Amino acid sequence: MTRHDEDKMFCVSVVSHMRALLAKRDFVGAVECYEASRGQIDTEAGTPDAGEVSHLVAQAFASLTNYAAALKAARTAQALMTTAGDSRALAEVFITLGVILRDRGELVEAQKAYRDAESIFRRHDCPEGQCRALNHLAGLCFRRTDYRNALTILMDAVEIAKQLDDRQKLAFMMGNIGRLQTFTGDFTQAEKHLKINVELSGELDDDLETMRAHLSLGYVYLQMAEYAQAETQFEKAQGLVVVVNSPRDEVILMTYLGELQYRTGKYDESQVMLKKALERAELIDSGSTLAGRVMRHLAELYVRIGETRLAQRLAAKATGIMELADNRVELGALKKLLAQVTVAGKRKLSEQKTREARNLFRRAIDIHDESGVRWEKAETLVAAGSSIVFDERTRLTYLFRAEEFYARSGLRSKVELVSRLISELGKFGLGAVASPIQTPAQPELDYLTNCAEIKQIKQQLPRLTRPDLPILITGETGVGKDHLGRYFHSLVRPDGPYVAVNCASVPETLLESELFGYHKGAFTGADGNKQGLFEAANGGVFLLDEIGDMPLMLQAKLLGVLESRKVTPLGGTSQIDIDIILVAATNQNLEEMVEQGRFRRDLYYRLSGIAYHLPPLRERKEDIPLLLEYFMIRRGLLEVGDQLSPDLAQQFLAHDWPGNIRELDNMVNRLEVMSQSVAEGDLHEVARSILAPETPVAISVGLFDRVEQFERQLITEALLAARGNKSEVARMLGIHEATVRTKLKRYGISLEGSALN
Repeated sequence: MTRHDEDKMFCVSVVSHMRALLAKRDFVGAVECYEASRGQIDTEAGTPDAGEVSHLVAQAFASLTNYAAALKAARTAQALMTTAGDSRALAEVFITLGVILRDRGELVEAQKAYRDAESIFRRHDCPEGQCRALNHLAGLCFRRTDYRNALTILMDAVEIAKQLDDRQKLAFMMGNIGRLQTFTGDFTQAEKHLKINVELSGELDDDLETMRAHLSLGYVYLQMAEYAQAETQFEKAQGLVVVVNSPRDEVILMTYLGELQYRTGKYDESQVMLKKALERAELIDSGSTLAGRVMRHLAELYVRIGETRLAQRLAAKATGIMELADNRVELGALKKLLAQVTVAGKRKLSEQKTREARNLFRRAIDIHDESGVRWEKAETLVAAGSSIVFDERTRLTYLFRAEEFYARSGLRSKVELVSRLISELGKFGLGAVASPIQTPAQPELDYLTNCAEIKQIKQQLPRLTRPDLPILITGETGVGKDHLGRYFHSLVRPDGPYVAVNCASVPETLLESELFGYHKGAFTGADGNKQGLFEAANGGVFLLDEIGDMPLMLQAKLLGVLESRKVTPLGGTSQIDIDIILVAATNQNLEEMVEQGRFRRDLYYRLSGIAYHLPPLRERKEDIPLLLEYFMIRRGLLEVGDQLSPDLAQQFLAHDWPGNIRELDNMVNRLEVMSQSVAEGDLHEVARSILAPETPVAISVGLFDRVEQFERQLITEALLAARGNKSEVARMLGIHEATVRTKLKRYGISLEGSALN
């Protein structure tokens, strides 16, 4: 036997042993095997077998995140394999090389390696390898935010996988399609494909892919603000991260958990989690996008807690990393962060700083437009729309664009948040915590309505002057609960303060100190005394909005305040007497929450003694023309005394208004912004373009019943729009006036007693 034959046999035995170790995920053992045998392998002979040894150790080093050693071994394998010409083994080396380069952030070189692998597999008529290379290539395009090419490549790979009936590859690609759809904002489809990914990967006992599917699905729920579901998915992923021993995926999981924690107000926990994630990411590769992404989220946290210097430093460092990697998704988010840091904590900015912040916001939006990542773009639009550096019209434009995206994506909680910002813009500021509002007497303040039920509530309110009788107002988001509270204040205590706070918008960790105040030294960061909102409302009316979101511990303290009429600041020992009338408001069913143990029964009984329910706008359509006219006059779209266009009123009446009065106000706001670009008299055309048609009729209803319901609705809406003028109704509907009168009588439709007559 020749020396060459001996070397070949030795290489074969080493390859066999290393493959067995890699199959058992014993990466350290594979490296040790290589180190022990490398002196006996003649790499200079240029044999493919020696190349395969180098290839296997490259995989082992990559799995141990030692990318420098992995790249050196992969390049050696490439050189050795090339001596035998194009082969499937060489294509496999290019796949491994692409993975290593990708994880090092060298995306252009990684793309070239994947394309070389795909070409070789295609020449060798190896559809399995070709499909795998295309999938990697699509993932790389995804990482570079080249979503159009990613989707095209992925569809080619899916077709090959279907021909092969390869469920494992299909599972993998369903996951990639879902991740792609997540970034383009198609959350419903993303959820669907990622659930398929979870199911198929579970059936195949592929722990690594199942773990990644749970991670991605949790991220979808995180962006949808479905935080409980996100946490469930992350818990499932966490159990598998230990099994698969993937340090990189562990860092990704920790980053997602940190984001979840700061989005839910758990700032201390988030800081601990993200700092730990950054330490581990920098151990893997300090200059990688993995570390840069953790820095970005840590900077996001620091912006929220007011640590602007730390936020600026981390955001700047992460920007450098992402610019090198050409990661436009992260770059856009980082530009937004740098803009927020420029503005943070300042009531007034210099002209230079204002210009700098504006440019950063605009650059962030441009980058998101280039990348096509609609979710991050919407977040940036909200941040820009909440910033003092833009004029009111520009801010409204940004907020409207964000609202449209959230509405199309079905993100109701996000729509409500943006709608609230739009409504508050120019009125009470955009802070999460309402400052005490000292409201002078306002005899002109009113709660406009033609609804008999609400008129009855208005008649009763002036009698409710006893401070020991709290009032509970329930109703959907946007029905006007806060405005009714202000109206009540103008009736019973117009000379006292009116203070309002939204319990859902203030983090749980801050709510107690906001409500009760604190003394210096009460906790870390309490550098002085601060008056609580209860004390600020003394002598007036205090609105606790969204009280259903108040933590149970604070519910107990609130009950104590209502019974004792005293508050004690955090860190204090003396009690302060208070004289307030409390108004609590919620869009939740408190009775159900009591049964579920999420709301205190004793507090519920204390609040529900005097309770009013405000019906949604769709159930009191007689208020729509009245409110439309009021909002249009307020925004200069209609002169006082001018008649509201019946055609425009009819369009608004036909809409279902899931966001109620707030949505109607925002829609008129949008009309004002858009009216600058249309000819006078074309407002109803603008309204038609922004009001989606409604199709509310149950399929179970018979045809004739459906026709009757539709006809009744049309006539009622036209009568309301025409303010009871039957001739105008006939003109609007294109029928004879006698027909109108006949149908009014037949359906029993009447506006008698209404302010519209």
